[in-house]
Amino acid sequence: MDKRERWELAWTIFVIVLFAIVIAGTLPEDFVVGGTPSVERCLVGVPTSKIIDVHITSYQYLFKVNESGGGIISDELGSPYYYNLIIGHPGEYLNITMRSADVTSNFYFADYSDRVVTDQIVPGLVAYDVLPVPNITGAYAFLGGEYNGPWFSYQTGLLLSLPCSGYFTQGNITAYKTQTSVAQSVALKGDPYNPPIVGPPTSFYLVGNQCGLFNDTVPGPTLITCAHKTVTVKMYMPTPDIDRNYLYNYSVNGTAYPVTSVYVGIYAIWWNGTITLVKQVPISYGTTMCFTFNATAPAYLYGIITPVYYNYNPCGLSTKIGDLIGVQKGYIMGAWGVILVECD
Repeated sequence: MDKRERWELAWTIFVIVLFAIVIAGTLPEDFVVGGTPSVERCLVGVPTSKIIDVHITSYQYLFKVNESGGGIISDELGSPYYYNLIIGHPGEYLNITMRSADVTSNFYFADYSDRVVTDQIVPGLVAYDVLPVPNITGAYAFLGGEYNGPWFSYQTGLLLSLPCSGYFTQGNITAYKTQTSVAQSVALKGDPYNPPIVGPPTSFYLVGNQCGLFNDTVPGPTLITCAHKTVTVKMYMPTPDIDRNYLYNYSVNGTAYPVTSVYVGIYAIWWNGTITLVKQVPISYGTTMCFTFNATAPAYLYGIITPVYYNYNPCGLSTKIGDLIGVQKGYIMGAWGVILVECD
């Protein structure tokens, strides 16, 4: 063996030893939620009562979320999952585990006053992160930060930082509005993923566009109202008639039709994360859907809060042999948003 071969052998052995050290040091932690060393260190010294375990499954156009711990038990109308929604309280930490259901995706969150989080979500692998719940209560956008199809911009959710008890105070709302206004006028100027803040009246009118969005934003505007007041929310959605609208669907034989098998409504969000029905009706196009309720919960969801199945299949061309125009389908959400309730 000459000198060159000895060097090559030594270098190969050195690399193998390094791999062995890394594997031996991290293997006991790799299969624990939030178990990668960098993430685990973020939670050292944090009481268990302040940690919320968040399991996110990323679909092509949708985040499916399951939460437990920290006083939060995800329960949306009897289901253990939220769609495009994370709920927590100030001072708590989100111990996030992310998996992909079908395609490569991304979890992107910009906490206006803290940091930017971006995590790749790849099929067959698990991603981890720890995210402090914003100390300024309010609704903060997170999104799928990677193009994975024409509806990728609709994969946008809200991290809702709720008061631990009671309602949003005037100080909370002022701080939230100020922080959001500064962010949208500087770092996030022109960013379509941060919905406008409207309120605090007791009457709101939301108008859908031909892309299936309320007031041209996704999610829709964040509405502010007052506790224990009678609130009226009116929603109008035009009849969809173009392929840019996910509510304009196709049957198996390729016939286009407006989706009618979805509900529009108002849903209460309670302090422990439970979401209950206030009122809902089947979607009605071309007419105003009116909802009146007493604001007793700390927050509410409005609109279509469950995914809508979309299948692009004009003239049956996506179901013929060879899929002549390709396949484009998935679960999509667009016409929804939150209402924050301020102390009266």
